[in-house]
Amino acid sequence: MKKIVFLLLIGLSIGQVSAQTLKKQNQILKDSIGVINKVIEEKSIENNRLSQENSTLKDSNARLNTMKDSLQNEQNVLLDKYQTLSTENSTLKDSLFIYKHEIKDLNQQVDSLNTKLVDLTNEMNAKLDYLAKQEKIWGRKKYFNIAYGMLSLDRGNGLEKLNSDFAISLMRGNTYYLHKKPLFGMVKFGLDWSIFDIAVAKYSVGESDIEEGGSIYKAEIGMQFGPSITVNPVDFLKVNLYFRYDPSYSAMFNQYEEFKGNYGSYFNTGLAASYKVISLGFEYRWGSTSYKIDGETQNWDVSGTYLYVSFRF
Repeated sequence: MKKIVFLLLIGLSIGQVSAQTLKKQNQILKDSIGVINKVIEEKSIENNRLSQENSTLKDSNARLNTMKDSLQNEQNVLLDKYQTLSTENSTLKDSLFIYKHEIKDLNQQVDSLNTKLVDLTNEMNAKLDYLAKQEKIWGRKKYFNIAYGMLSLDRGNGLEKLNSDFAISLMRGNTYYLHKKPLFGMVKFGLDWSIFDIAVAKYSVGESDIEEGGSIYKAEIGMQFGPSITVNPVDFLKVNLYFRYDPSYSAMFNQYEEFKGNYGSYFNTGLAASYKVISLGFEYRWGSTSYKIDGETQNWDVSGTYLYVSFRF
């Protein structure tokens, strides 16, 4: 019995100790549970915050994915454009290469044409200069002559042959060339037409058994027509050779104050050298006129040379 009581006491002691221990442990657990609940509550709050952030991040991620898809689509479009542009660029490179060669060929052709153009321009300028010079050389077709002559007059019928005291002549005319271009570049044939020709001469008559001394004046008014040849050997120098028929009205006035007139048939041939406006010439003239003097017909023959200055314009 004592053992039982002892055991019970021991058991009660142990139970009391255990109960106290259990209370302490229970208090510790309660405290731990409070801490754990507080931690859980904090974790819940943190978890809610994280959930919100995660939701925000999910939305952002969704937007980014949308943007990514859009950018990828744009990238694909740009890639297509790039491929197209690359193809076009390759084509343009090939075309550019071809065009470079074509441009090079065209530049060579242009250089060749420019060279030809320069040559043609020089040739044209040379021709224009030549034509201008030819016009200056051959364009002076009109002439005006002032001549001084040394003539002899043979009146026949045993009368004295007279030499002129002086003889002057004025002439105006034109040369009509028969062809435009000079032969051999220097020769032209033409026709000379002197539309106005007047010549006056004075002769002194000595005393003789037949006639008294005195003076005779003789004049011819007419026109000349005939062929000519003109040579241009160098620069503006021209040499002109001509032969002309000179039908004239011939008149004489003598010391007896007799005036006689009649048709006269004359010829002249000459040679002249001209440089631009000025010309110097030599001419030989001959012909005859019949006058009826003192009831007798006298055939007066005139011949002689003229030296003249001519102006060509």
